[in-house]
Amino acid sequence: MSTNIRIKRICDFCLQEFTAKTTRTKYCSHKCNSRAYKAGQRQSKIEKSNAETARVITTDLDKLKQREFLSITQAGLLFGISRRTIYRLIDRGYINIAKFGTRTVIRKCDLEAFFAVPIVLQRLKAVQAFPGIENCYTIGQAQSEFNISPVALYHLLHRHGIMKYSIGKFTYVPKSELDVIFKAVAI
Repeated sequence: MSTNIRIKRICDFCLQEFTAKTTRTKYCSHKCNSRAYKAGQRQSKIEKSNAETARVITTDLDKLKQREFLSITQAGLLFGISRRTIYRLIDRGYINIAKFGTRTVIRKCDLEAFFAVPIVLQRLKAVQAFPGIENCYTIGQAQSEFNISPVALYHLLHRHGIMKYSIGKFTYVPKSELDVIFKAVAI
């Protein structure tokens, strides 16, 4: 039984408009249908492979979590850091190790203790009110007044926690705070 239905559709694969003879037609041609089928098969194989890889990785991590002692490579996998970082921590004395011949072993509890940083709540300094332009040096004035380089001035302000105020195109620093620092250095 033939039909006289003519429906305008968009091909699901090539996204071109075509005239379909049934309401269930998805593709404009047999070629688009074959290509869509192959693309679906390819995508399902990729998803299956990715799922298998993820399963293997999580299985390895589960096994590592159960171990008491770890090699450098295993510790890097478990904690998500590089081998070089672990060696740096060992060289600085943050982590204790045991050597069995050429093999280096780390206790998992030592690594967990190192990464378990206590949460310290810092009090935020209250934002200081701008003391006024007459009570401030510009950055250029401070450099010439105290004969200091821009980098050294920046580090000095940062180290002592001195506020900088940007107004327009100039950056101002309180005179009183810089005077105290440079008078203390001169003594």
